[in-house]
Amino acid sequence: MSTMAMRPRFFGMVRGETLKVSRQLSFWLMLAGSFVLLAIITLAITSASNIQDQLKTDPTGWAYGARDVFGTIFQIGSGIFLLIVGSRLFAMEYSSGTIRIIYARGTGRLQLLLAKMLTLAIVGILLLVGYLVVAGGILTLLVNAWTGSLAPLQHLPNQFWQDLGMWAVVQGMSMGIVVLMAAAAAGIGRSLAFAMAASLAFFPADNFSVILEALGARITKQDHPWLNISQYQLGPNLNIVLNLIEPGHHARAAFAAPLLPVDATHALVVIGAFALGFAVIAIARTVRPDVLE
Repeated sequence: MSTMAMRPRFFGMVRGETLKVSRQLSFWLMLAGSFVLLAIITLAITSASNIQDQLKTDPTGWAYGARDVFGTIFQIGSGIFLLIVGSRLFAMEYSSGTIRIIYARGTGRLQLLLAKMLTLAIVGILLLVGYLVVAGGILTLLVNAWTGSLAPLQHLPNQFWQDLGMWAVVQGMSMGIVVLMAAAAAGIGRSLAFAMAASLAFFPADNFSVILEALGARITKQDHPWLNISQYQLGPNLNIVLNLIEPGHHARAAFAAPLLPVDATHALVVIGAFALGFAVIAIARTVRPDVLE
């Protein structure tokens, strides 16, 4: 049998990485916790009478509000979920020391990296589809219980469904960034602890720094460069990009936005630059690793 025939195949690697993810206890605990959180949010929504009144008087406004609430839940939950699962998947072989064995068996460095990324991309897609089904089912049941029919949903304008599609695209973009970030952090730190800590700390620090920049501008009485920094930060641009690409600009940023106005092109370029940077770091650290066969 030739050496090439003995090398692990790419989709075999993907199956192996999928098994690793499915056997992580944290994976199932986080999924269970997500259902509990969603149930709590649903109970909070059902107890608010003004939401029921808005559904009857302004179904479109109610629909956009529901998208913002449930969309923010998914944005936070999926980000934390993929950062934790991704950090473990990318860094576990470094921490356990089994990376040498994997490389020695003929596994290509880039093939292994891409297999892990594809596995996490599949997990992210399943999360998004599953969440849309569950959240959509919950909202459908609520509308039927409050109004006795699904007429408010049936008469929503086409623009809302187009904007919902844009929301899904932005969520996919955010999950892609998270996967690349976890890969870059694992490549830099070569340990599970570093990868997880760096990945989970990035967005909170990125959003909180906007407050510090606003304070810096107020204290120094100088807008430049304090206010300009936020225009080139990943978190604020991700937070505002959906509002910028929607024709009606209905979306509201749940977290920090750039302190100075930006347009959709600017936000997408900044996000793309960060994605490229994370990808370059992950690939470079994989191709020229500290660990040799």
